[in-house]
Amino acid sequence: MFYLDFIDEDVEGFRAISTSASWEPWLKRTIPSDWDATVKRRLVSNLKHTLAGLEMKAGLIVPQEVARGAGRHSVLFEPYFQVLTFEFCVGTYSVCEGIGSSLYLSTTGGDAERRVYVSDWKSALVQHFDAKGRACLDENVGRVKAIRDKMHQDKLGARENIDWHEFGYEGAFVPAKRVLECLLRTNGDRVPSTSNLG
Repeated sequence: MFYLDFIDEDVEGFRAISTSASWEPWLKRTIPSDWDATVKRRLVSNLKHTLAGLEMKAGLIVPQEVARGAGRHSVLFEPYFQVLTFEFCVGTYSVCEGIGSSLYLSTTGGDAERRVYVSDWKSALVQHFDAKGRACLDENVGRVKAIRDKMHQDKLGARENIDWHEFGYEGAFVPAKRVLECLLRTNGDRVPSTSNLG
């Protein structure tokens, strides 16, 4: 589904059907309540905007892939499509990192000021949302992280290793979308009914 709509017939542009405020109930229910209240409030504030942005990106990525698959004109300029899928992975990673860190800190009694390592928050996320491994959350989060990390230039010449085809629909968007679908099954009654992510 597109989840963007024309503002009206006389004005160019689009409006979002979902809003960031629509995500607050799901985030407040999902992020542990026995955690630092100030940090939780900031996390909810950040992630609700990230999730609304992911809806907008999905609302452009899916029609692009449908058009390509049907041999019709592309919706998006191809490089922009690849950038959008990369951004979708970055946003998904941020959601996982934020929620996973809150789960890790709430179960370990950790200090909210302390750094949480990827292995810690990822394990906490998988244990909470996919303990039996049925949704392949661990594998899909790993794929999302790999896509996100491809643009980090921490080694000289690392850009040579980037294959832009990996930023496509199957290689980048689908695993990230599956991650979100897995997370959103928990407390699914609090997910906005207008969302295209779950």
